[in-house]
Amino acid sequence: MNAPIRENDPTELDRFKRDIDLVDYAERQGYQVRKEGKRGDWHQLEKDGEVLIVTRKADHQVYLNTGDDRDKGSVIDFAKTRGGNGHGLNLGQVRQQLREYLHDGPAPVRVYAAPVEVSRLNALPVGDPDQERQQQEDRKTRLIAEVLGVNKELTDRSYLHGRGITDSTIDSPAFQGRIFTAQQNEHKNTAFPLYNEQGLASVEQKNEHYKNLLPLPKNGIWVSHPTQGKDTPVERVVVSESAIDSLSHYQLKHAQDPRNTLYVATSGTPTEAQVALIQRVIDKQEPKEIVLANDRDAGGRQFNMNYMNELHPARPLVPVADQEAYKEASRPVEWHATSDKYHTALKVSYRHDSAESGLAHVQQLTERVARMNGTQEAGPTIELEVQRSTERETVLRLSVAKADTAQLEVISQELYRQREQLRPEQERGQEAFIRVDYPQAKDWNRELELTAQGLSAEQIRAQAQLDEQQRAAERDQREQQRQAEYARSAAMERAEQETRRQYDERQRQQRADDNSPESQAERLAEDRRFNQAMMGAAVADAGRQDEEKSFRSYRTAQEAAAHTAQFVHARDAGLVLLKEYINDNPPPTGRKVDEAEQAELRDQARFAARPAAADLPAAPAEVKVATWQIDELEPNTTGRAEAWKEILDNSGYSMRTSEIRSTVDEQGIRRAEFDMTYRNDQPDIAIIHAIVTNTNARAEAGREQYADVRVAESEADQAARQAAAEVAPIQPHNRDRSLDVADKPPLESTANAPGSEKQVIIKVDEPAITPGERGQAEAVQAAVIGSGAKAGDIQSTTATDGIRHSEMKVTYRTDQPELSRISHTLDAVAEQPGSHVVEHSSDRAERRELSKSQEVATPARNTEITR
Repeated sequence: MNAPIRENDPTELDRFKRDIDLVDYAERQGYQVRKEGKRGDWHQLEKDGEVLIVTRKADHQVYLNTGDDRDKGSVIDFAKTRGGNGHGLNLGQVRQQLREYLHDGPAPVRVYAAPVEVSRLNALPVGDPDQERQQQEDRKTRLIAEVLGVNKELTDRSYLHGRGITDSTIDSPAFQGRIFTAQQNEHKNTAFPLYNEQGLASVEQKNEHYKNLLPLPKNGIWVSHPTQGKDTPVERVVVSESAIDSLSHYQLKHAQDPRNTLYVATSGTPTEAQVALIQRVIDKQEPKEIVLANDRDAGGRQFNMNYMNELHPARPLVPVADQEAYKEASRPVEWHATSDKYHTALKVSYRHDSAESGLAHVQQLTERVARMNGTQEAGPTIELEVQRSTERETVLRLSVAKADTAQLEVISQELYRQREQLRPEQERGQEAFIRVDYPQAKDWNRELELTAQGLSAEQIRAQAQLDEQQRAAERDQREQQRQAEYARSAAMERAEQETRRQYDERQRQQRADDNSPESQAERLAEDRRFNQAMMGAAVADAGRQDEEKSFRSYRTAQEAAAHTAQFVHARDAGLVLLKEYINDNPPPTGRKVDEAEQAELRDQARFAARPAAADLPAAPAEVKVATWQIDELEPNTTGRAEAWKEILDNSGYSMRTSEIRSTVDEQGIRRAEFDMTYRNDQPDIAIIHAIVTNTNARAEAGREQYADVRVAESEADQAARQAAAEVAPIQPHNRDRSLDVADKPPLESTANAPGSEKQVIIKVDEPAITPGERGQAEAVQAAVIGSGAKAGDIQSTTATDGIRHSEMKVTYRTDQPELSRISHTLDAVAEQPGSHVVEHSSDRAERRELSKSQEVATPARNTEITR
């Protein structure tokens, strides 16, 4: 009999961690697994733009939020943070929720890689930490040198001028040696170096519609010199999100308040390392005031709330053992702001001497929230919940919609004043040490732009409202498009699944019918008719219609068309799979087709006779340009365009690609493009045509790998390329991948040349045969040998779906007297359903031409064979 569950049993929490599959639990909360390790040792989960990595630690799983390094832990932390519809749960509520999860049934068993034995680890050579640090330092030095070069200087001011920054600002002593020009090929970007205590840490590059931060740890900050010059006593430190905002703030504000000021920027969202660096700057410079000059939006307010908690007046150094350390002031109250897609939350922690004191703090904050909620016309906007309360600590969580983040900022400012009052008198700092300075527009550079246009403060605020309305409308439009795309993809997936189910059901029924004795006898009769047709192919009329021929077939025409469609690609539909992969992912296998479309695909699989050479342009075709436009799917990501360009560059086809051009919009989405050049007189133009049409068609169909990928070109170029593709020697459905753009001599140069040996490969796909039974591959081999050619051994494999895949090598010489019979036999095999002749187009054309010449030269011999 199981022991009763104690309400606060500490072993229960360990059991939750050990027994609950964190991945399955997260999936039930709406997260989706996007990637996972080959050995199952990690999973990447996503929901509403949030990315989590789940790994294993000891006997349980843990997670990490890639966008917030403070959001991590076990399933307990996951439920505590994300429960309650994103508002969080207290520990009692977490226990109740996880108990209910376990009672719903066991989670799926997830196999993880076995831990490495300690003895094996001890036997491995230990890496040299100094060497690893040196390698990291060398990599950082190389990346920075590639951007800044040897002579670091500002040679191009066009970007700064375009942002409204004047030469007098740029030439200020504050910014000397803090802005450079990055010269890479023909591109010139404005570079802002980031520093830490060890020196140069990274570089941010900016240009019109472009921004880039080197792929290095974000542990440095951009910092100016004092406005009165190096080594002058600093009175004020201004903290902003970007160096451009710092320059704009200086240009707008410094003349009215010329105190000696140091500017600091974080190049976006501040990390813990950057906040610690800013505090070290304060410790060293000992300013009288900190000005938070971040954007007037939810993100900027969140940064300010956390800065008010983390930044303090200069800390004194005190001896600790044989060293010195900064003396931290007591923290009777702390807070931390976080946000998700729709909400901002403020976690407040009080430390007190007794439960009664904690209750007083809670009561005080509750009354303040009630007063603020009472002033809102639409009703309460702030939710307050006590998450934990002990004798020494009380933790609360406040949450608002993102649009109401300013209300939490007001509360954090009051908490800042309250903390100074609760500290011992000797630890209290000056009351107005941290001040918030918001721009009248969204950010300081936008205010600088509007000010330069001659707008008044009131007009700037009105324009800022219009800007925000426009951004909101654009966000709503993108969200609607995203939801519509998801809905369309889901509908297509359901339709494909149903079509696949119906197709599989028909296949199972067909296989059951085909195993009858009557069907086997019919196939034997078809074999005999096939052999007779092959042996008589040398005297048959090459132009007669398909229905006049009788060949060995699949068990049914439907089965033949279905399996033929697996390896025959319709030329005009452009079903080329781009070297069998897309962005390091296997391409879709394609949707199932109905009987009518199967018949259409089968007809399109016939070899089309090549039009006369007179139809081709005599002069070399001009170079055409198609522009590939590829957008990233998430903010602050990159690499998609590079992956597509690599696919095209490594495909082996004759097109060429240019360098990538890219921009980044206000939402952080990178939009990239590059040009693809090609010529319509290249032998593989049909393949290039198929790649372009296939890419656009799959993107319009909502395929996930092709989302936000477009190939733009003029209608005239598209029509010319299609016309050239129809008469190209290499077609998507008849090419040998090993011979794609191979340099074969033209037909004219080989027509009168001495005989040479040619090689083709014949592939046959047919239902699996029983041991001792003669299949279609054996019939083809006998027919080829009977025609005078040499056929190698049959190499066969049988797939899990019951299809036998066979392959044989065939050789012949162009000066053989049996060439005409060999040629007709190979053509007959190529037209046989289930058989595929892999042969270079120039070899095939030469074979047919010589065969026709041989027939004209030896009519008597043909007559003799006919008898």
